[in-house]
Amino acid sequence: MKKFYMTMVAMLCGAAAIAQTNELYVENIKVDKGTTEVNVPVCLKNSEDVTAVAFYFLLPDGVSHKMDRKGNPIATVDEDRKGDHNVAFTPIKDENEQPTGQQMISVSSMSSATFWPNLQDENDGPIVYVPVVFSGDDATYEIQLTHISIATPDERSIATSEETSFTIQVGEGTGIHTINAADVNAPVYNIAGQRVSKAQKGVYIQNGKKVAVK
Repeated sequence: MKKFYMTMVAMLCGAAAIAQTNELYVENIKVDKGTTEVNVPVCLKNSEDVTAVAFYFLLPDGVSHKMDRKGNPIATVDEDRKGDHNVAFTPIKDENEQPTGQQMISVSSMSSATFWPNLQDENDGPIVYVPVVFSGDDATYEIQLTHISIATPDERSIATSEETSFTIQVGEGTGIHTINAADVNAPVYNIAGQRVSKAQKGVYIQNGKKVAVK
């Protein structure tokens, strides 16, 4: 009987462990030809309290970070999920301590605040928006997120995986745009013309354009 009880406990603990998901992800993005800038929403889905994330944001040839006036890459922490979190960039160096031109992005809190649920009271959705620029010609770009760390308040990393990737497809005739850096603060409306506080999954209208949120 004791053996049976211990087996059941082990199975239940194993099921709980499997059910836990703590991951960063970005949905694939499609934009019309001629689009030269996209504000990439990096999403966090977490089943445990998370206070900080860090990851390499590896850009392919033809894609670069949008820069501020001082030549520094920029990004914005999502207002609906952050506590006192801030975003920082750290140049990635090679084995000879030479800059590779790539960046590590970290989103952290000085007070160990955890990320809040989104408006649907779910621990899933964007935590940081990273604007990138490209030529606007027909192309498909793959961007990788590697060396992913998702930290708890006691500084344990609970990332489900260490890497993921997504594509930006630039081509003719999509008719649907992602929210880009210039539009991110513009009002968003559903297809019935009603203003919404934040776009979730679906198609919306922003700046007179259809916007797909996947």
